[in-house]
Amino acid sequence: MSLGYVAPMSDLLIHGGNVFDGTGRPPFPADIRIAGERIAAIGPHGSLDADGAARIDASGMTVMPGLIDAHVHLGREPEHDGPLYVSAGVTTVRDTGGSLERLAELKRRRADGTWKGPRVIGAGPLIDGEPPVWPRFMTSVVTTPEEARRAVDAHAADGVDLLKAYSGIDLPLLRAIIERARDHGLPVIGDLSRTSASDAIDAGINGLEHASVMYDDIVPHERRISMRLFHEQGPAIWRREWNRGLAAADPHGPEARTLARRMADSGVAFDPTLVVLERLAHLNDPRITNAPEVALAAETQRTMWRERSAGRERVFGPEDHANAHRGFEVSVAFVGEAIDAGATILVGSDAPNPYVVPGWSLHRELELLVGAGLAPTDVLSRATRGNATALRLGDLVGTIETGKAADIVAIAGDPTRDIRETRNVRHVIQGGEVKEDVLTWTSA
Repeated sequence: MSLGYVAPMSDLLIHGGNVFDGTGRPPFPADIRIAGERIAAIGPHGSLDADGAARIDASGMTVMPGLIDAHVHLGREPEHDGPLYVSAGVTTVRDTGGSLERLAELKRRRADGTWKGPRVIGAGPLIDGEPPVWPRFMTSVVTTPEEARRAVDAHAADGVDLLKAYSGIDLPLLRAIIERARDHGLPVIGDLSRTSASDAIDAGINGLEHASVMYDDIVPHERRISMRLFHEQGPAIWRREWNRGLAAADPHGPEARTLARRMADSGVAFDPTLVVLERLAHLNDPRITNAPEVALAAETQRTMWRERSAGRERVFGPEDHANAHRGFEVSVAFVGEAIDAGATILVGSDAPNPYVVPGWSLHRELELLVGAGLAPTDVLSRATRGNATALRLGDLVGTIETGKAADIVAIAGDPTRDIRETRNVRHVIQGGEVKEDVLTWTSA
């Protein structure tokens, strides 16, 4: 895929469009003048002095801040995936676990213009217990609170933007991580299994990743399984049994509502990543595996996804697939409870997990969150200003305001009325650079 890049212009005028500025107010007719990397002025149509400026005619379009994906992993195919994110209007991402060396390299290459991808902040290696889920080049393994504190110190010295506690971290280890992270001013997020979401909230965690984090709080005790099965019998069997438990849970019961209320009251940032849960629950569904955007992914990724699906089919029967589908419905319903309770919802995709296409799957996440109960204007604000605030980038990106970085997307139509129209990306500007050859496809 070719994605052209034009150096920042001395002046650029985006005219004729309706501006959704990310603050939550409805779109309004306005022109935007960009000078260098920044937004220089916003005014009514025809009011801005931009003689000699390059121009983008945004008539019939919604002009909005660049989208932010709060949960990705960039390590596998960054040369392919970087431009793919940008072509989808995703101008900033948070890498939530991987090789520190790769993360540092991508940040450096983006700064010098040799990597054509989104702005990146990242967690570096996961902090996990023994045995770890992922290879040790992307994992710091800790078994005692002192080892956990040393891992935090090492990650902070390496310049990470946040820390991610993973599935093998129990409550004492998590407390040690959070306490030491505070000394370094680093937020801690968790994709947890050995520690429940409610216990993590009590320990002071800043963010919880995936709707599945509610598992230990709402699944009946006799139906729960642990990561021990994952390590002993593999991910497919573990997922089969895990789905059986989740399918038996009540997403509207007292346990679910209590957890949703605790999320809201604590202010923890909850990133449901419903799109990856939908994909993992429907690996037998051609509408997922043959979706139009799948062809945009790198061939190496598509090969891995097909292998993952084949491995699942060797273990799952019809009842197991039905449990997976029901488990996803439970996840969506719980997110609805969290929304109703007033929880802080982030927007992330977990690309490039199976059939989660970098960049373009964030549009599906927006649709799923609307289905769970958010209004389109709300979910768009959360994918821009809300994510920027949670990622501590609110002074730079997330809204269209004078002085902010010129990360802007022009979308044909009005996604504040029909969220599916975010897929109609027509122009992308990132830091004042106009991205050319933007992919312009729309899925049904």
